[in-house]
Amino acid sequence: MSASTIPYQLRPNKAVDRELFLSLLGRLSGTLPIEDYTYIGLGGPFLEDFRLVHARLGLSDMISVEIEQSVHLRQEFNKPASTIICIHATMEEFLDIYDFEKPSIIWLDYTSAQNLPNQIERFTRTVSEVALNSIVRITLNASPDSLGSPKKGELIHKRDNGRDGSGTALECWRLEKFKERMGNLFVAETKANGMSRDTYGVTLLSTLNNAIEDGKKYLFDRKILWGLATHYADGQPMVTATVIVVDPNSEAAISAAIEGWSYRSCPEAPHKLNMPSLSTLERLTMESNSNPESIINYDLQDPSLGGNPFESFKRFYRVFPHFARVDL
Repeated sequence: MSASTIPYQLRPNKAVDRELFLSLLGRLSGTLPIEDYTYIGLGGPFLEDFRLVHARLGLSDMISVEIEQSVHLRQEFNKPASTIICIHATMEEFLDIYDFEKPSIIWLDYTSAQNLPNQIERFTRTVSEVALNSIVRITLNASPDSLGSPKKGELIHKRDNGRDGSGTALECWRLEKFKERMGNLFVAETKANGMSRDTYGVTLLSTLNNAIEDGKKYLFDRKILWGLATHYADGQPMVTATVIVVDPNSEAAISAAIEGWSYRSCPEAPHKLNMPSLSTLERLTMESNSNPESIINYDLQDPSLGGNPFESFKRFYRVFPHFARVDL
């Protein structure tokens, strides 16, 4: 089952990531007229992101783009706000003809890893085309399994001898495949130990950041501010990155708006979202005690990207979703 087909109530880490994004937008709304922006994204059959953007931030100008006809028809039926325009096309087709007349919030949400170079290049191109003070966000598939596995006899039986880049034979093999896939986007400093499940996401974000840095040479009318970067897994690993494309004249004010935001993060150090799966009683215990480990004296379900589940909950508990069954 792909990440795109897993229901939101089974994807707590994505829900936390989405809440952090909404928090960033809320932070910026005190400086930028966010409610007047156009929101463009891939809403899925239920347009949940659109509902939240409309409810929390007041945006009415919203465009959902969807390539699958069946999902497009469900969107038309399930629209949470009448002002949402549902477009049946690929995001690339839509962006190629869209005129960025006013600031926008654009979420490029990719679940497939097969076209990573095109996805990263679309992100950098969009950053260069949007109106000033726009916000551009991307989600990428960060599963190293997408690079494939060697056939019998193909595995490299040696380790990367770089000072800090040693890796397993499989990671060395995948590094070569990653280099082939990324082409001129490949960062020469990438090491084999960046091909594991818990490090590949940071490798992707580093590649994305490098592409943005290269593009800055030609962006004379705008500055790029990183607002949020995350790494999480609800099934398969994903990464997100969000930038604000700043008018140099308003750079100081926008920087000040997010400077003190405790969740601000960059590609070099993304938030690792590895929230534990909790019962209601476990959650209440975690929230109401300064040292819940002394009360919950057993191992919680291991988060898929590793890490201490108690520390993760403490960091993000305010935006951790609580799903409950309701019988109608």
